[in-house]
Amino acid sequence: SPSSNPGRGGREPPAVEWVSRVMSDREALQRLSGGENCLLGMVTGVMAKSCNYPFLVWKNTQQQGLPISTTWTTAKGSFSPLQVYRGLPMACMNLGGTNAVQFGATGFFQKLLAGSGMGQDGVQVGGAFLGGLASGIPCSIWELCMIQQQRFGGSTLGTPARIVQEYGASSLSRGATMTMGREAMFTMSMLGVTPLIQQKLVESSGWERNTALAAGSLSGALLAGVITHPMDTIKSCMQGDLGRAKYDGIVQTGKAIAAEHGVVQGLFKGLFYRIALISTTFFLVNTFKQRTVPLLFPHALKEADKAR
Repeated sequence: SPSSNPGRGGREPPAVEWVSRVMSDREALQRLSGGENCLLGMVTGVMAKSCNYPFLVWKNTQQQGLPISTTWTTAKGSFSPLQVYRGLPMACMNLGGTNAVQFGATGFFQKLLAGSGMGQDGVQVGGAFLGGLASGIPCSIWELCMIQQQRFGGSTLGTPARIVQEYGASSLSRGATMTMGREAMFTMSMLGVTPLIQQKLVESSGWERNTALAAGSLSGALLAGVITHPMDTIKSCMQGDLGRAKYDGIVQTGKAIAAEHGVVQGLFKGLFYRIALISTTFFLVNTFKQRTVPLLFPHALKEADKAR
């Protein structure tokens, strides 16, 4: 029992060491309630975004064809490192909310799949995929409003009201299909593939836990980033053009981007920064997840001790 095994030289504290083992067993989200999973996702999402937000800014800047230097210079051309953190509160609200839905939905689907007799690997990856798919619905609306704010200004509450007034309520679903596909692959990689790779490396190859998590994060990021980047690019263009002046449906938007910029330069623009963003997000979210469970939900430690 971790409670009877005090930390030894160089070892993690007992609570963190126990949670690390639970993460390897991939049971953490299944042990928490839906509300607890949502809170855990919100907290870890905000913490991660506060650390790697510049990667998101640089990715968006490059996708729009703007110089990266504009993210750390003022309108007068003077150097200002804090410029790169403009929009951080909205980004934290977006990722915190999306992560909350992803953790809650993933935990729900993992419990559902576990009850059907599916193997633990399938439960972890399949539950994360379905959880991400569900999170794409609210995420799409939040990102639509964020992109419209970035282009045209407006308040947090005033922007969705303006969108509905000018384009109708159905416009809030613009880009939802691409967002759901992107988030399904993203969440499957973050909460399914990454901890699965970490577990295999630790158990089969004897890797140190954090090194294995870093390797799993990079592998998951490459999988999620490369596959979903065209979805992300098409979604962003569609949501930035609600009037459909240049971009209409999914296929037409993809063709228009490829015709104007080329397939690689168009659909994969900003990929480097997005992989950097995703890999650090995977690592940070899984690390914060392991360390915040004993702080927020100590009852989970007692329940796991009884189960073991």
